[in-house]
Amino acid sequence: MSTTTDQSPWEATAALVRRARSGDESAFAELLQSHRAAITSTLVACGVRQPDTAQDLAQDVALRAWDRLPSLKDPRTFKAWVRRIAANAARDYLRRMAVRKEDELDAALHVESDDDPHEQAERVAEARLMMTVLDSEDPEVVELLVAKANGESIESMAGRLELSEGALKMRLMRVRKRLRKKLEALRLGK
Repeated sequence: MSTTTDQSPWEATAALVRRARSGDESAFAELLQSHRAAITSTLVACGVRQPDTAQDLAQDVALRAWDRLPSLKDPRTFKAWVRRIAANAARDYLRRMAVRKEDELDAALHVESDDDPHEQAERVAEARLMMTVLDSEDPEVVELLVAKANGESIESMAGRLELSEGALKMRLMRVRKRLRKKLEALRLGK
């Protein structure tokens, strides 16, 4: 970041933000370059572990920041503002990955009659492992998982349990995560 001796880093950042807001792409590029470490460290701190993924998300953060730059109230707070955008991008990414993993787990339990007999046997063995894990779970948790597996809607379950749909989805995600850890421990013989 180019600063003059009579400007503090915050004032220099504010000057770059003002230039970027007026359409100066090189000023925005300089802002991003000087805050790249803050963006990357925020993504990593929020749970993004793959360097390629962090790099892709950093590009997404840059686009979001450019689009939202007019909404930045105090240009001197650019660093905190862009870190918040990075944290939100990481959270969104991790949420999408969690949903994909849940879908994969649901698909793994789905046994169809026309499947290959060996594949079907593997799925049944996997289901038995899961039942072993479920035996140690709270009955309410098991009831939730069975209701979900039987096709009961999130809306219906949330209403019955007097929870918001978001809270129920989060509970189900945490249960599945815990179950995956227990299953992995069983597979490894721990």
